[in-house]
Amino acid sequence: MSVPNPIAESTERFLAGLAPARREQAERDLLRDSVRPEGVDMTLADELNLAKAVKCVAGADGLSVEELAGLKYLMILSGLPVVAQKHVEAFDASTTRVEDVSALFPSAGRKACYVLSGVTTVAALDGLSSEERDFAVELGANLGLSATLVELLIAEARAMAMAMKAGNQELVAELARTREALYDFVLDGHG
Repeated sequence: MSVPNPIAESTERFLAGLAPARREQAERDLLRDSVRPEGVDMTLADELNLAKAVKCVAGADGLSVEELAGLKYLMILSGLPVVAQKHVEAFDASTTRVEDVSALFPSAGRKACYVLSGVTTVAALDGLSSEERDFAVELGANLGLSATLVELLIAEARAMAMAMKAGNQELVAELARTREALYDFVLDGHG
């Protein structure tokens, strides 16, 4: 018997409860408004699951004010409508496991890198605790990423979080290019 995935189940319930017209509008808004790397296609369900994954990793040591602000910023950048943002904010991530997060996304590709980078960056906004780092390392392995690539993505995410906190837009832009280069490395079969 398989263990239920609380992230997937809550997302499915939320999406099933949306009126079809509202869901279609949310999907269109997401495509129009979302800021994400080239080659990473995310559905409304993917974005909801990613935001909940942030709560899982960042919540490994308790969610801080910085992490909650980072999560809200990520949801805005993702183009999630307010009703979806409120759904994520209400989600209780306290019982989720690494396997729950990794089961939501395809492994060993650009999207896996995107997920690991995103969740780790938000978790690192208040400093990356050993619990958060351990969760990120295990998540990367479960997403089929090599140990070396996981370490590189975690290091880049920590630097990105520091640059964001410092308000250094030039460094944030440079680190975004570095992140893209790491993703390209995976696509070239090295990850």
